[in-house]
Formats: sequence, C-alpha cells, structure tokens
Amino acid sequence: MLVIVSVRRLDNERIEIEVARPQHDSNRTQNYPSERDVRPVLSDLGISEETINSHLKLLAQMGTGEQLRFPPMDIPQRSLLSKGFDFSFQGNRTFLARKIDSEADPPL
Repeated sequence: MLVIVSVRRLDNERIEIEVARPQHDSNRTQNYPSERDVRPVLSDLGISEETINSHLKLLAQMGTGEQLRFPPMDIPQRSLLSKGFDFSFQGNRTFLARKIDSEADPPL
C-alpha cells in the first residue's frame, strides 16, 4: 500500500506518527511518549536507521506541530495494522461515518 509517513512533535512533548494514503485522502495517527518509542515503529515500517536519525534530529530543531515527511513508500497493510494504523474497510467506514455526521445539516 502506497503511503506517506510523517512525524511531528505535539505540544505535550509526545511525538505523533501519521500514515497517509494520499490517493484516498485518508490518514491514521498514533502518538508516542518519546523518540525511543518512535524509533522501532519507524524501523518496522521499513525506514532506515540513517533516515530515522536525520529526520528525528531535524524534528528536534523544529517547532511544535510542524510536520516532517518521509519519502512515499510501499508498506504491506498487515505491517501498518500491526502498528495500529488500520486502513481496512471497517476502519474507513468508521472514519467516513464520523465525517458524514459532522457534515449533517443543523436542526431547524
């Protein structure tokens, strides 16, 4: 599955990993308490240690909420699911149901 992985530091000092399927306009996020917890997840998604090191070094110099993207990559859906990034039909149906509810007309 073609995805774009990105990281950002949140205002509570946690680090968020976002996995986006740009061709489907959908994304999933997970956040972690520290760099130490983020590294194995990024590595398991197939990102090299060298790339992880350079991106996390840059992330430390960036402001809160600024997103740093990795190059697009093909990651098996089962690998994404094992790390909590659910792009299955069921996960998308929940996402779409929330979107439809939020777009509903307000009562008269």
